[in-house]
Amino acid sequence: MKLLKLVGTFLLTGAFVSAQTITSITFLQPAASQSTNRSKAIEVPFKVCYSSEIWVRPTKAEQIKFLMSRKARYGDVTKEPKRYYDLERWWSHNIFSFTMFGGSAFADYHYLAGLWTLKGNPVWQCDESSRHKINTKEIAEVWVLLYKAISIKWVGNHYLMVVKPTKKGFQYIELPRQEHQDSLPLKVITEDGSDIKVLPFSDTRS
Repeated sequence: MKLLKLVGTFLLTGAFVSAQTITSITFLQPAASQSTNRSKAIEVPFKVCYSSEIWVRPTKAEQIKFLMSRKARYGDVTKEPKRYYDLERWWSHNIFSFTMFGGSAFADYHYLAGLWTLKGNPVWQCDESSRHKINTKEIAEVWVLLYKAISIKWVGNHYLMVVKPTKKGFQYIELPRQEHQDSLPLKVITEDGSDIKVLPFSDTRS
């Protein structure tokens, strides 16, 4: 707003100021609202290409027994620190993001996440053409275990996924990418704002 100059008699707290006094008063513009300063949130459509409402994660003992039955591939998860660390890492997360697809990698992750208890091999239920789009960074895939995705938005420089907890079930989700980073910049929160840890693909590689 314009600078206003008051010249002449000026009433201040009931007293008169000399006509020779010149007082300058600057009126500041209202501060811009936070919403205009922030990047606008963009709704990101997503596709649930496979889901189950009855899946229950196996116990840790069952998981170890299963992986030990495939010792030739996964090693002795009870003795080898690195292998056991991988088990602990997968077992402490319920959200996994993928930005690359190669060979039998998804099948391995399917086993490590405890999804081997499902009948058949649902890891391949998503459209085969989607796997190529993951490698070309057109889409990303997110596995949501024991939660259900409600919405995904692109906010500033990351995706914000809102989920709600479920006692059973999982989802395989595909979403169009707004960026081309090696690791998906994904933040996951519950409806009440609690953070949920995400294990990105770049952290799952050996």
